[in-house]
Amino acid sequence: MIKLAENINELDFLPADPFAAVIRALAETYGANEAPFVRIAVQQDKAALCSIDGNVTVCALEGADFEELSLYLKATGFLSVKGERSVIERLGFPKADGSFIVEFIPNEYPAPENFTAECDIGSAYKLLFQAGFTSDDFGAFKADICARLNKATAKFGGIVEDGSLLATCFRLFEGDKSILLGAVVTDIKARGRGLASALVPYMASPEKPSFLFCRQDSLLRFYENCGFRKCGEWALAKGGET
Repeated sequence: MIKLAENINELDFLPADPFAAVIRALAETYGANEAPFVRIAVQQDKAALCSIDGNVTVCALEGADFEELSLYLKATGFLSVKGERSVIERLGFPKADGSFIVEFIPNEYPAPENFTAECDIGSAYKLLFQAGFTSDDFGAFKADICARLNKATAKFGGIVEDGSLLATCFRLFEGDKSILLGAVVTDIKARGRGLASALVPYMASPEKPSFLFCRQDSLLRFYENCGFRKCGEWALAKGGET
């Protein structure tokens, strides 16, 4: 049976994986169905779904009822649903996008030169927007990332030179058991200097499993050189209007 979560403890069964990190971080940021734009549902300690403005993240364990999950998603509606590739396939949704999941091999890395943990939201948004990571709604971006930064369910790392932000990497979603890194981008004028390859492993955690979604298969070698290894595949399916 699928039901809306009534408190965050109902998510304690979630494993240490990137999709659980997203769901847990959003629940810790916005509460269990306390914000109107976030909906969190659970299925008998076997699966969890988190929808934020119609974009769903799903984490399903072995033994989950995929038919029920699929029917629930079709009934409630979604703009997109992201999960492990085999989960999306078992839900019966055609994959629209996807690539590799990489996991950090725990190690200690020094802070990059000119590192900053202070997030200049405007400068970060400009870099990410130019690289195609964000929409043109700066207000929504600022509200969401600031909410997570304030709740310590996200963390920023950047490299600044002469007052200009040249590279970014976020712990986009930090849950109780795992972390999802992302928003890795370098200003086009500073590429080829190894800024991202120094920043990304420093932002990964040696204590919690840290994951990252490759946006393109061609990035796999880059992340392997940063201390990550391929551990799976993610997929995203498109839906209709919610």
